[in-house]
This record gives sequence, C-alpha cells and structure tokens, in this order.
Amino acid sequence: MAHIDDSLKAALYRITCPDSATLGNYHLGLLSETAAHQVSNHLAVCPLCTRDIAQLEAFLAETAVSLQPSTGERIKVWIAKRIRRGGQSRNMLGTPAFAMRGGDTGPLMYEAGDAQLSLEVQDDPEHPGRKSILGLVLGIETEAVEAKLLQGDGVVTAVTLDEIGNFSFTGLAPGQYQLTLSGETMEIHVQDLNI
Repeated sequence: MAHIDDSLKAALYRITCPDSATLGNYHLGLLSETAAHQVSNHLAVCPLCTRDIAQLEAFLAETAVSLQPSTGERIKVWIAKRIRRGGQSRNMLGTPAFAMRGGDTGPLMYEAGDAQLSLEVQDDPEHPGRKSILGLVLGIETEAVEAKLLQGDGVVTAVTLDEIGNFSFTGLAPGQYQLTLSGETMEIHVQDLNI
C-alpha cells in the first residue's frame, strides 16, 4: 500500500502546475494572452509556482548581461586621411582667403569619419624659430572636445576646442607630431604631422 501511495504521489504531484518552460515563457511575456491569464490565475493560488517564478527572477538578475554598450564600444575612433590639393573633397572647407598666390600654402585638410579638419601651420611671431598650429574642426559636435599634440609617447600640449571648433597651439619646435581630438563619443587621430 505504501508503495502504491508513493507512486501515486509522484505521478500526481503538481499535476495542475504549468511546466517550467511555460513558467519561464510567462515570465518573459512570450505566452498568448489566454495562456498568460491561465498561468496568472494559477500563480494566485499556488505557492510552489510563485516560488519558482521568484527563483527564476533571481537567477536572471544574477546572470543578466548588460545590453548597454561599454565605453569602448560607444567611442568611434577615426584615423584622419589627408586630402591632397586638387582632390575631390578639396572645397569642403572652402579656399582660404589668406593663401598666397603662386604658392602651395594654405591649410592641411583632413577627413575623419563625419569630421573635416583644417590645420594651418605658421611661424610663431612671439617665439622666433618656433611654429604655431591653427585648427578648425567641422562636421561634428565640438563641445567638450580636447585637442592633444603628442610627440613620441608624451603630450606636448592640450587645449579644448571653442564652441565653433577652433583651437591653436603655439611655441612648437619643428618636428614630427601626432594630433588627437577626443570627445565623449569619438576620437580622431592625425598621424605623422610634420611642422
């Protein structure tokens, strides 16, 4: 008798309860409206299934993977490409009014993703034998964008762009530099900048 009693209990235990897959689909909102209503009514009277749902919620909370992109995934990194004079994109920023007739002077023009960059290298009048760089960035939001001039592994100088995208560096020794423009969502690298 005890054996029959045990087998009946095993066969009938939670016979009216939805299976674990149905409870999981209910929790994820994947059931039809009718099926979800039936499970909801059952949960109102069944402490065992209510406990199973609570355990599922706890498990999902512990193992959940964030769907928000990490900082590294949100930042776009662009390597600036120099635009040669006479190139297709030459007139992107317009012809400078201060260019000298007959010479190939004028700004160095770059494209990087959505941005256009103009760099004018000049002699620095306040520091004989030194150079200055006047820069303008268009095509991107320039609020809180920092321009860094690097030589080797070190930062030579850094400035924040103004509200319309202008920046300048002064008192620079002639040589090879790298320029980095960094904002919250993007980073632009100008490599092999000779001044």
